[in-house]
Amino acid sequence: MMETDQTMSGHDASHMTPEDVVRDLEQASDEELRRLIKAASEHLARRDAERKREAMAKIRMLAKEHGLNVAIDRPSRKRGRPPKQE
Repeated sequence: MMETDQTMSGHDASHMTPEDVVRDLEQASDEELRRLIKAASEHLARRDAERKREAMAKIRMLAKEHGLNVAIDRPSRKRGRPPKQE
């Protein structure tokens, strides 16, 4: 297993250029790339969830400071063009 400060090929990640990263990715196996994509997707999802929690907390605090209560609902569906009906 690789250290947190090393790349898949064992290089020191703190001194890597973008070109080094691309070279590392080109040398990675399909399985390594799949694991990297999965880990990155999970990391992004955690960041997104944390940002949403922080935003909701700020909204509630601001509302409370002005004597208001707010309810925050998640949208029922994704934004954008509705799916095509056949």
